[in-house]
Amino acid sequence: MIKPTLLAPNILKIVAPKRLSTDDFEEMRLLVEPIVKEYGSVRLLIDASALEGWDNIAAFEKHAGFVKSHQQKVERVAVIAPHEWQHWLVASVRVFVHPHVRAFEPSQVDAAVRWIEEKADTVPTAASQPVERLVADVADRH
Repeated sequence: MIKPTLLAPNILKIVAPKRLSTDDFEEMRLLVEPIVKEYGSVRLLIDASALEGWDNIAAFEKHAGFVKSHQQKVERVAVIAPHEWQHWLVASVRVFVHPHVRAFEPSQVDAAVRWIEEKADTVPTAASQPVERLVADVADRH
């Protein structure tokens, strides 16, 4: 089960469990939608330090559906991601779904919080970020 904490009126921190279930995304919906209704958007800080994957394909599909149906109202997503596969997943999301998402190492939690809280003048679009740069961000880590 996810562990939510409200960091600011429109900033929600989610600590992901070892394995995500379909119920986790229903809970996310119930947490995110009232924030969006009141503030117009939400910012997410996701601690995926313990995350190893999904319970089953249904949970993965529910995750994809949640992202698809809520991406327009999410300003930023900061992901605490200790695993390389998580950094690749974040880079993919930046290209194909939500361009204002960043992965941070567990040692960079303070930087992730600062980034998620900072005022953004504009939110970039996927078209404004060359694929080469996005892939290079992940590759530079090695």
